[in-house]
Amino acid sequence: MAKEKESDINHELENRFLTYALSTIVSRSLPDVRDGLKPIHRRILYAINSMGVTSDAKPVKSAKIIGEVLGKYHPHGDASTYESMVRMAQDFSMRYPLVDGKGNFGSLDGDPPAAYRYTEGRLTPITSYILNDIKKDTVDFRMNYDNTLKEPEILPSRIPNLLINGSSGIAVGMACSFPSHNLTEVISALISLVDDPNQTTAQIMKSIKGPDFATGGIILNSKTELRQAYDQGMGAVKMRGEWESEDLSRGKKQIILTAIPYGVNKSRLIEKIAEIIMSKKLLALTDIRDESDEKVRVVLEIKTGTDPEMIMTYLFKHTELESNFQLNFNCLKPTGEPARLSLKEICTHFLDFRKDVIVRRLKFDLAVLEKRLHILAGFVIIFQNLDQALKLIRSSKSRQEASTKLKQEFRLDDEQVTAVLEIPLYRLVSMEIDKIKLEQNEKLKEQNEIKSILASQKKIWGVVKTELKEIDDKFGDKRRTKIKTIETVEYNAEDFIEHEDVVLVLSRNGWLRKIKTLNDPATLKYKEKDGLLGIVRTNTRDLVAIFTSAGMVYIHKVFNLPYTRGGFGEPVQSLFKFGDGERVIKILSLPGTETEAAKTEDTGEQHAFDFEDSVKNSEELLFVNDAGNGFRFPVANLTETTRAGKRVMSIKKDARMVAVSPVTGSYVFLVSEAGKGLLIELEQVTQLSGAGLGVKLMNPAKSKVSAARCMDRKATIQMIFEEGKSKELNLSKITPQNRGGQGVFVAKDKKIINLI
Repeated sequence: MAKEKESDINHELENRFLTYALSTIVSRSLPDVRDGLKPIHRRILYAINSMGVTSDAKPVKSAKIIGEVLGKYHPHGDASTYESMVRMAQDFSMRYPLVDGKGNFGSLDGDPPAAYRYTEGRLTPITSYILNDIKKDTVDFRMNYDNTLKEPEILPSRIPNLLINGSSGIAVGMACSFPSHNLTEVISALISLVDDPNQTTAQIMKSIKGPDFATGGIILNSKTELRQAYDQGMGAVKMRGEWESEDLSRGKKQIILTAIPYGVNKSRLIEKIAEIIMSKKLLALTDIRDESDEKVRVVLEIKTGTDPEMIMTYLFKHTELESNFQLNFNCLKPTGEPARLSLKEICTHFLDFRKDVIVRRLKFDLAVLEKRLHILAGFVIIFQNLDQALKLIRSSKSRQEASTKLKQEFRLDDEQVTAVLEIPLYRLVSMEIDKIKLEQNEKLKEQNEIKSILASQKKIWGVVKTELKEIDDKFGDKRRTKIKTIETVEYNAEDFIEHEDVVLVLSRNGWLRKIKTLNDPATLKYKEKDGLLGIVRTNTRDLVAIFTSAGMVYIHKVFNLPYTRGGFGEPVQSLFKFGDGERVIKILSLPGTETEAAKTEDTGEQHAFDFEDSVKNSEELLFVNDAGNGFRFPVANLTETTRAGKRVMSIKKDARMVAVSPVTGSYVFLVSEAGKGLLIELEQVTQLSGAGLGVKLMNPAKSKVSAARCMDRKATIQMIFEEGKSKELNLSKITPQNRGGQGVFVAKDKKIINLI
């Protein structure tokens, strides 16, 4: 039995998690700054190259490629491996695809690729420059997962793949997101950096204007914003789709989307725009259809006389036609250390890598040349003494004896003698010595050239530049993504909303209905034990304010409320975040339309109500809680809220707000559940600009304040009792008192629950 060892569990967890995190970062998620590849992509490309399936070879089944990768180099799932291969074949994902895929490899609409048994693949021409010279000892190799084969630690890439194709990944506590760039611009920047290594990011950006995405589009960032992002290795690129206006007959126009931002699913984008059309949020936009083939062409039909700029401004704000690409230049340095690098550091690391690869390749070529020259030197000696050499060979009884005699006679080594003895007889002609000397001279010339290059740093960098120019000449192209500053069209969101009068109906239990017309409120039906709380006649361009017992207000655009097609409407809890026990007490329109009273005679426990439907003629609202506290609040301070709402009145434990009334008169009338009423002058009510408790308006003693209204001195008010009856009261018969009193009885032995 192994000896047991005690260890602190916190220490073990920390060490093992760090080991796991480092393994994930290095072995899976982050690309190497040199070849710009993650291990999975590197293994796929190396496996395809090892199979001989280059750009000029016949494609093979993707299943065969995946099997080769999994069986020899990558002991992980086939689904993730095939997904990585698919991405390298998608021209809308990679600016310069590394795999030439045959078959269904997905689409810009988010369609999944066909299974790997149905598709084929091979390397693209540009990929050959990632794998060039791999057999010339240009990179280090390591054993594969089962120690049966060797795989490269890095590929000797001639192309700056990390910059031109980008990369993204999520590790443990670290992530990366590299955009793609234009090859010609990157090559130009690298060459200029070779000439002047002290260049700043601003100077490098004279060549690299900014990201160049595979799907085109427009980048809206300023040069300063991009420079800061490239300097820090972190930032955001603001992308926007491209569009154009197309003239039709009879003065009509239509909008054509010709490019969408990188990473945006075209199908979902079209669905989102279709939802906007169906919900009538943009009435000037009437239809959308996708006419895309190899190129993006999405047609937007608009009403005659509509400004296309206004339509697109709305869509840029409310859809993914304008989105951000996050820049995060985390990658593995040549030492294997993860770090966030700047644009200049990425370029510098790649150039240093290219220099190392070229030096190793030249040394390899030099060693091959020297070995060949050594053999040729032996050939020259033998051909100069051919008769003597043949005599020695013919007199020998074995190969070993002939080898020994030749070494002794002509001072040759084992390699030279072996090569001499393997010369075919047909080469023993008089002209062969001329060919050997010609080859010897050519090899000596090549040897001197390589030694000359290796002896000069300037010449080595010259080779780097030459090879970069060769890549640019073969694969360089124009930018797809435009970089320009676009003046945003200023507009009022209401410009897109059509004026339409609607009716909002709110029940006591919080069920909200939005309907176009309401001729007879008595026809409204409610759930069991529910009834009418308020009716608001408003407009689609107005705001609706819903006040609750918790002292909260929830303000929403009427236009964004869904129309009620039938039933009891929608619960307000689905629109806002209500707290436990929070109940609606009032609905008002802000700023409101003309006040129009609606009367309804309810059956059962319902009563006749007059409802205020706006606060157009009021600059203030009165808030009162059941303890008798209250204050005036400016209507101007009520603005659209989030789903969480806004507090307008401080509520102590077990208390609740019971009244919200537009300030339209010069008096305030308050009633308690015990049947008492108090009339005070409005001037005695303090005004607060924010949430508060206010001052004591009425002392309900052992009862509670149930309602309050702002009224004129001679107004008639209707009191609603718990048993369902009502009673009119003329305020001229009530003597005004100072605030803080208990009031006088206005309804003996009856519980007042509301005032209308």
